[in-house]
Amino acid sequence: MASNQSALRRQQQLLAHLANTVNPRDTISHIAVFGAGIMGGGIAQISAMAGYTVALWDMIDDALASGVQAIRKSLIRVAKKQNRPDNWVTDILARIQTTTDQLKAVESADMAIEAIVERLDIKQQLFAKLDKAAPPNCVFATNTSSLLVGDISRDVSDSRKQRFVALHFFNPVVMMQLVEIAYTDKTDKLLMDVLKSWCHSVGKMPVVCRDTPGFIVNRLLVPYNAEARALVERGDATIEDVDVAMRLGAGYPMGPFELSDMTGLDTGYHIAKGWYESAPGLKGNPLLKPTPQFEQMIKDGHLGRKTGRGFYTYDQ
Repeated sequence: MASNQSALRRQQQLLAHLANTVNPRDTISHIAVFGAGIMGGGIAQISAMAGYTVALWDMIDDALASGVQAIRKSLIRVAKKQNRPDNWVTDILARIQTTTDQLKAVESADMAIEAIVERLDIKQQLFAKLDKAAPPNCVFATNTSSLLVGDISRDVSDSRKQRFVALHFFNPVVMMQLVEIAYTDKTDKLLMDVLKSWCHSVGKMPVVCRDTPGFIVNRLLVPYNAEARALVERGDATIEDVDVAMRLGAGYPMGPFELSDMTGLDTGYHIAKGWYESAPGLKGNPLLKPTPQFEQMIKDGHLGRKTGRGFYTYDQ
């Protein structure tokens, strides 16, 4: 464990050094975030905390109000932890402007980050609309966790495809260090240095991969969780023992069932189902086919911590 931590520190120092060679603020200062939910709100918060101007969009005013309130509460917690001055929260919030007008949100943006519902058709429609209104040099980024960047960017112009990537943040955005940057064959590779530097500027560690189902983390995590469920459904071990085994035997901070409950069973279900049905290289993989037991949990609304019951039961 100690050696792994030392390697991570060395990597952070190296990437921080490399980040100093490219100043993202030379090309990115105004960021549009689409979706004011947990992920979009978190992305807006860390961007504003880093000094960027943010336009936060959602469909209705109530969603925006809820999103800003969540950001405010998070900032208050950060301010107390970091002993920030009294005006710090107000100053950060002043950098976030809200709107229900998609075109207004993107009209002066240097980068547009999408964090809306995980449906391909809706994402395609959003980016096709933004493509016509955004400045030519605006970078388009999707926070998708399971869809292909090439599919999401299908309906934008060829020139925009060169500036289209995934910036996959993890929940909770403010706390989780990692961002996966995924590029397509059409992405301008010079853009990678700018985006890696931008990730560092908002306090995140970037990793880069090609546009492949699940990128890095979910490509490994979804089959891992599926195998854990299969192990229990065969009667080979209990949920509790599998979680203990992976925590104490593999050194993971939580076992697969604890992790599934935290991230939401529905999230894992839809990713695995989508891959089983159509993902290149994964279609028809029997490990990814949701079992009747797992499907019944989804139908019953047992989705994990957010519903009070998943593989474990929680106090609401």
